[in-house]
Amino acid sequence: MKKVPMYLQIAQSIRQKIDRGEWVIGSKIPTQREIAEQFQVNRSTVITAIDILKSEGLLEGITGSGIYVSNNQWSLLSSSSPPNWKELTQWATQPSSDHIVQLINDSESRKDLIQLSKGELGPDLYPHAEIEKSLIKVTAQLQEFGYGNGLGDKGLREEISRHLLTHGMEIAPENILIVSGALQALKLISIGILKKGSTVFLESPSYLHSINLFRAEDMTLKPILVDRDGLVLDELFQHYIPKHSAALYINPTFHNPSGTTMSTKRRELLIERCQSLRLPVIEDDIFRDLWIDRPPPLSLKTLDKHGQVIYIGSFSKTIAPGLRIGWLAGPETVVKRLSDVRMQTDYGSSYLSQLLVKELLSSGLYEKHLLRVRARLKEKRDFLLHLLNEHFSHDATWDKPAGGFFIRVVLKDKINMHRLFKSCLNHSLLINPGFIYRDFTPSIRLSFAYATEREMEEGIIQLKRNIKNNL
Repeated sequence: MKKVPMYLQIAQSIRQKIDRGEWVIGSKIPTQREIAEQFQVNRSTVITAIDILKSEGLLEGITGSGIYVSNNQWSLLSSSSPPNWKELTQWATQPSSDHIVQLINDSESRKDLIQLSKGELGPDLYPHAEIEKSLIKVTAQLQEFGYGNGLGDKGLREEISRHLLTHGMEIAPENILIVSGALQALKLISIGILKKGSTVFLESPSYLHSINLFRAEDMTLKPILVDRDGLVLDELFQHYIPKHSAALYINPTFHNPSGTTMSTKRRELLIERCQSLRLPVIEDDIFRDLWIDRPPPLSLKTLDKHGQVIYIGSFSKTIAPGLRIGWLAGPETVVKRLSDVRMQTDYGSSYLSQLLVKELLSSGLYEKHLLRVRARLKEKRDFLLHLLNEHFSHDATWDKPAGGFFIRVVLKDKINMHRLFKSCLNHSLLINPGFIYRDFTPSIRLSFAYATEREMEEGIIQLKRNIKNNL
């Protein structure tokens, strides 16, 4: 193959993917830049290969969208064509993500980008030593890899129960369900408890606006504004709240994407009103352990005396997303119902991951890790705030978060945020524009958790340059 020109090698590689069904009719192929990086060639070489495949009828270009597979060798020779999987997937009950969200998801694994969007701990905060030590101990204790009962490992549920007690929450292991991250907890709630067509009140902006989780079940979403003190209660309770077919989803502690934390007084008022209206509350509290300046106010679950709140936590933000271990806590009847629903889908989270997290908790290594994480997050947060003060003091506003990963930056000048996002991406910088969270101001969610200080500095300079060029 070394004597065959590269453009012919690329064309043959694409033909093979099409013929093997890896790239089906109707699917979009990678960009010219991505293919060029894969084969270590110039884009002009890729363009030549694509032009050959277009002339053969295998590919077609759609202006402003990209290059798509239009045929395969069989469909060109046969009067019948294989199924158009792209067309068939449009009828699926789960809608596709927004195009920009898909692009962000695809780009977060790229090593050539400065990641100012990534909502996870950076490599410098990964607990290498703690996990290695725990794995050695866990490996020696392994007995079986059964499915379990759907609730999750009992020992892990007991450790989570003890951990929650340090935050003032008295929750028995029987009231805890182990899940594969907070998103699975929300999915189980949406299909296992809420009626189809229910009304879900949620914050605006909110992380959930960037995914189609509740919309997949025909839920009606009612956005409620967030100010510096959290969810605006007056706006929430101006709405009609249908009985038995409504719920409130809320992320009151180190809110994603704004970074705000709801005050104790407002939390108490919220629980009091929700109890009188019998409005169920879904509290997403995945950032609680990541406080920086001081421990946050008591959770809504702690204030809940009547089983009003379903509480969601996760180790994805505090340890590593790849573990896929989180939990859901609520009334025993709710936990049993969702455990049954869960057993109809995947039979439980990774047994090895559960044992690993249990060992981290029981050994005290988790708390030791958190001490280091909080200290390092403070350094990184303060450095990003310093950069913002140096480069954006006259051009934007922001608040100092007391924990979590994010700073919401609101630009003072009007700017096309779609164009700014793409401009930054073209210059090797990935940001999360506010509009994916239903934020109608020209805002950006910046993360200080993943990037190094050097990357943050380069990223902020690049961001300012792109804003100037797009005004």
